[in-house]
Amino acid sequence: MRVRAMTDADVRAAVRLHVDVLPMEFLTRFGERFLRTYYRAWLAVPGGLALVAEDDGRVVGALLGATGPAEHTRAMVRRDGWRLARDIGLALVRDWPLARDLLVTRARRYAGGLYRLARRRSAAAPAAPAGPVVGEVTHVLVDAAQQGHGIGRALVAEAIAQARAAGDEQLVLVTPPDLAAQHFYDRLGWRRDGEITSRSGEVFLRYRYDVR
Repeated sequence: MRVRAMTDADVRAAVRLHVDVLPMEFLTRFGERFLRTYYRAWLAVPGGLALVAEDDGRVVGALLGATGPAEHTRAMVRRDGWRLARDIGLALVRDWPLARDLLVTRARRYAGGLYRLARRRSAAAPAAPAGPVVGEVTHVLVDAAQQGHGIGRALVAEAIAQARAAGDEQLVLVTPPDLAAQHFYDRLGWRRDGEITSRSGEVFLRYRYDVR
């Protein structure tokens, strides 16, 4: 098994893994077409952490994150926002319960984010915020049949190394509060940093890791 940078050729395999590991995640509900666009957008702009674990030519793990999350997200929206919106629209037409859930739990927040992004594009670049430089891990995915073999540990270790090289001082992530996830990040030296409740009522644990 080896960990390497994700390439466009890995996207389909990574998306299938995403759907298998996180079938009920909100992003997954938009479908594989959306996820392929999302992953390719992630790869296309600087500042992303995108890794795969490969075993005998097969993708058995993947990780997404960013060394500068806010800047990375803005760059994704500027470059591929219309493609992502197109695929979301197609998914909503096919799935009315998903459209209802999006409207109730996220529409106002997404609209506000787009409005703030539009204002930033017409204004001078904001000053760098005070405090530590913080990166983020958004997804750690391991094939269910391969769990327990150090794949997740290897992916996270490489993400930490890349974040350190990029100048991050800390990494953060959120994870569902299941015991397996808690034990995994506790063993790797991440420290718990409170809870986050999504607009749809889901509770997540926040973790933080000192890179330097």
